[in-house]
Amino acid sequence: MRSYPNPVVVVGGGLTALGTMRALGRRDIDVYLVLDKSDTAQYSKYCKKSLSTMGMKHDRGILKNLLRRMGRGFSRRAVVYPTCDVGAINLAELKDELPDDYCFVVGDKKPVKMLVNKRDFYKALAQEGVDHPKTYFSESTNDAQLISEEAKYPIFVRPAISQVFSQAFPTAGKGFIAYSPRDLMAFYELSEKHGIEVMFQEIISGPPTNSYQLEGYYSTDHQPKVLFARQRLRIWPPGFGNTTLCVSIPIGELENEKRTMNQFIKNIGYNGLASAEFKKDDRDGSLKLLEINARPWWHIWLSGACGADILFLSYLDAIGEKTEYTEQYKEGIKSTYFTNDLMAAGKMFLNGNLSLREWASSLVGTRKSAFFSKTDPTPFLMQLVTEGSLLAGKIGKKKSS
Repeated sequence: MRSYPNPVVVVGGGLTALGTMRALGRRDIDVYLVLDKSDTAQYSKYCKKSLSTMGMKHDRGILKNLLRRMGRGFSRRAVVYPTCDVGAINLAELKDELPDDYCFVVGDKKPVKMLVNKRDFYKALAQEGVDHPKTYFSESTNDAQLISEEAKYPIFVRPAISQVFSQAFPTAGKGFIAYSPRDLMAFYELSEKHGIEVMFQEIISGPPTNSYQLEGYYSTDHQPKVLFARQRLRIWPPGFGNTTLCVSIPIGELENEKRTMNQFIKNIGYNGLASAEFKKDDRDGSLKLLEINARPWWHIWLSGACGADILFLSYLDAIGEKTEYTEQYKEGIKSTYFTNDLMAAGKMFLNGNLSLREWASSLVGTRKSAFFSKTDPTPFLMQLVTEGSLLAGKIGKKKSS
């Protein structure tokens, strides 16, 4: 196997960090992990070294100083990847400040900020004429009141930046669901109290299988270097959860969406990683664009398992290696986050949306596990220990009370 001297620095933890480290580490690339708190990803055998610095997620200056110190120890410029939206914004800001220290996969700050801030994103979709869920924007309490009287319910109260929202409301998922004007105003006022910008969006109903991801990497000329398509099969938690089981599909099934995405990326001047989610609207059969992630995502490793390795091609492009465009890959390969998928399947059983035979059938075929790996089992084992300790703590509190 060819050796690549340019190391990788992954900023942030979680399942995305673990998948990124494994995908690139298996290519014999040295991978370093930068965290703001302890994380199971640091126990991966592909983690050459992990560094923990409190406050780096919210203080760009702390992250800048850490990266600068790390850069002095590398013989070649490292390629740096974010694992969350806030990290993507921070690294996009630092691109101009550390041009000689790192190769940045993340795009330029203006388009990155627009993709991350969903309020700006949906306004851009409307301006470009891209089909998306109907979205209402409020500039004041009076605006919100007028919207509450006009909207059809239920309606999604969606934060502009999801990770800021989840920090304030860790058990609320990706947003609030309002079932009445009273709900909408209560959620709006609660968000205002926490300084969180929200919008109101129609809910595109339908099963997880109505959702499709079109993913790839775009070079600095805003042209795709690789494109890959997959379909959701299950999610957790229900409604607005993360994918627990998905499958690679022919990219030809998303031909119109591919043209839409390529044109939109070009028009906004974006380069970097991109994962677009489209959802079929059963009312008219159209696929509506819900979001575009400007960073690595869960299940990004599936493209590599299928032969169109988005992460590796982004790495090669970042270090100046010539690559050829590809959208050729194996179809019908699945990726699963098994523990969460068991919860998703269980909920579907209870709701009568999944039979035992259908569940067994869904797991047939070639699968790649999101968390567990025979060749890199320690992160999974550490996660079990962590979850077991949390569960034991909750049981102990109940007994003592």
